[in-house]
Amino acid sequence: MPITHVRSVDLAVADLNQAREFYSRCWGLEELTHDAGALYLGAGCAESYTLRLRQANVPRVDLFSLAVDTAAEVEGYAERVADHPDATLLGEPKPRQERGGGFGFTFFDCDGRVVEVSADLDLRTFREVEAGERRPRTISHVVFNTRDLDRTRRFYESALGFQVSDWVEDFFCFLRTGRQHHIVAFTSSRQTSLNHVSFEVRGLDEFMRATGAMMRQGHRPLWGPGRHGAGDNTFSYFQDPGTGYVMEYTTALQQIDLEHGWTPKVYSASPEETDQWGTANPFDEVILAEMHGHTDPGLWTTPPRSL
Repeated sequence: MPITHVRSVDLAVADLNQAREFYSRCWGLEELTHDAGALYLGAGCAESYTLRLRQANVPRVDLFSLAVDTAAEVEGYAERVADHPDATLLGEPKPRQERGGGFGFTFFDCDGRVVEVSADLDLRTFREVEAGERRPRTISHVVFNTRDLDRTRRFYESALGFQVSDWVEDFFCFLRTGRQHHIVAFTSSRQTSLNHVSFEVRGLDEFMRATGAMMRQGHRPLWGPGRHGAGDNTFSYFQDPGTGYVMEYTTALQQIDLEHGWTPKVYSASPEETDQWGTANPFDEVILAEMHGHTDPGLWTTPPRSL
């Protein structure tokens, strides 16, 4: 069985209290536990956590975790990764010591990101997101910047079984493992870094409420609100003021009819296709620079964690 979704993202931040204020009070995630310099945040789903924040001297992406259904599938992906010439296995599959337990392994991908594949984590009791509530339901997708888009795309196809859904010209590639248009995407850049993490909200009304709530709290959208062409999803991008990392609210991401096949389409970078509604502020070099950020200092370096 394929990878099902992005389970969680782990970030290191320079000011944990500031990050706690942004992601909990402003962004709407739920505080679960706070111990040993790390804060675990949940969304409106059964995942043991959705976002892990760690106090550190330098902000970095510690890890992003991909979910599969069974321990046997974890073992299968570990074999594929171990056999891949552009991957570095960081240990054999084993019981996780992180919150939620379960079974998994980590590895460096071809760009040096730390990736986890995991299964059998404990589910937590959670409250469903109600109509009109701005609270995120889950991580929709994660987008990374890469210096070699073709190499990175081929790696995720061959090592992890991803498939191309669509492109924006020749510099932005959307990858899926199931019906959801994309759970990971990559864009060509001079930097190897995080582009953004996207959080799904309940629907269009909740999307606008979430966007408006951020604005009322003094956070201006970096870009949005609008609706993309590729993926057909809505977007409002904001920045974490402490790290500069970009976060997105989204909903209504396209679902692909796998039974009837799918031919990837190449979209243009025109305003009409990057924002179908025409409601977002123009995408400019300032926005581009913020989304590309700086080369992640955590590449090829394992973070301090229990797995």
